Amino acid sequence: MADNLNFGEYLDEIFADKDSDNEFEGFDLDDVNENPEVNINECITNENWVAGDHVPLPLNFSQNLTIDECMVPWRGNLSFKTYNPDKPSKYGLKAYMLCDSKNGFCSKFKLYTGKPLIPHSSNGATYDLTMDLLRGHFGKGHILYCDNYYSSPQLFSDLWELGVGATGTVRPNRKGVPDELKSLKLRAKGETAVVNKGPLNLTKYLDHKPVYMLSTVSTSENIDTNRKDPRTGENIIRPKVVFEYNYKMVGVDRSDQMISYCKIPIKTLKWWKKVIFHMFSMAALNSYIIYKITTTERSPLLFRNYRRKFIKQLIEKSNDVGIYEAKKSAGRPSGKQLERLTGRHFAEKIIPTGTKLNLTRRCIVCTPAERELLASAGEKRRRPGRDTSFNCAECNVALCIDPCFKLYHKYKEYNLAYKRQKLAAEAARNVNENNTEE
Repeated sequence: MADNLNFGEYLDEIFADKDSDNEFEGFDLDDVNENPEVNINECITNENWVAGDHVPLPLNFSQNLTIDECMVPWRGNLSFKTYNPDKPSKYGLKAYMLCDSKNGFCSKFKLYTGKPLIPHSSNGATYDLTMDLLRGHFGKGHILYCDNYYSSPQLFSDLWELGVGATGTVRPNRKGVPDELKSLKLRAKGETAVVNKGPLNLTKYLDHKPVYMLSTVSTSENIDTNRKDPRTGENIIRPKVVFEYNYKMVGVDRSDQMISYCKIPIKTLKWWKKVIFHMFSMAALNSYIIYKITTTERSPLLFRNYRRKFIKQLIEKSNDVGIYEAKKSAGRPSGKQLERLTGRHFAEKIIPTGTKLNLTRRCIVCTPAERELLASAGEKRRRPGRDTSFNCAECNVALCIDPCFKLYHKYKEYNLAYKRQKLAAEAARNVNENNTEE
């Protein structure tokens, strides 16, 4: 199992560092407690963070999709906290997920925040919820698997017209379920009754109790499940629609199972922090699924090993920012790279070693960076860069006070950071000159 303690320590470093704020600029949580329905779901939609529609993903969803609930554990006082006895975490915040049935990749995530501000349509709240989660998947030949909380004849008929098949259990009191099917008595276990209505196939199947199935893609013919009854030794025969539902209604459960192996043990009084850290786990799992699909390695990493690498990358700032230590360990640092990026550094005058009173040396940041900039522009200069009379006492390298000292101790690729900063300054200066001329 992955090392949860280390993960929490790394994340503490991330959120304690003020320079990491830009990594989470997509989250606008100032007023989330005043209006959770609008704010939190805007912050945590798939388009913003989970899968990132703005980033092209090397992933094609399988044909089968699943909609189900998951629970974000929470025991505090909250108006929309729910209780679900069927989940491992019975108290918490309920969220609806659209997942790939094959691998558990989460495509959409919507938090339940109580009664919505905008009234639902005449088709009902679960109808609107399902349509919202499936938006973007219409007309692509997908098949949806859902339980009786979501399914209804009206929903499945409309999905069929939108190019989405559907299979699921259905409550007998749903509008559109024929009365003759509800009143029909099945006597023997395994007996079925079928009613076809347009693209809809309604099946009543007697197991330990009557089960109602609704589908637009599966039939009710009996098939061999390749399993044997442990008491009688006979092959288990079930309707095809029941077998396919049991086999493919697993996407959200698979996602929850994988996330449970890497929960972040954070204690907080803010419920939305729990949600965001749950999103970290979901994003880590999504990236692992993409890695498994796209990797060419003969032995792909296990999820726990992948998470360790993922954790190390989390503590690297964007644009080649240096690595932070989770905790200052006793003894000598492991290498010069780590010392340069994490130690305590002070600038001091270069001490003369001979008769020259003001000794200077070439800056190791701007000198090679300026040389590369000039070469890319086709220019030549005898001595690109600058001389400096200061160095870092800890690293023993010559550095200009501004900006090279900061860049050297902040970025892994300090030459690249210097070039980016200079090009950005030149671009801003050109814009100001153009505005002045106008």
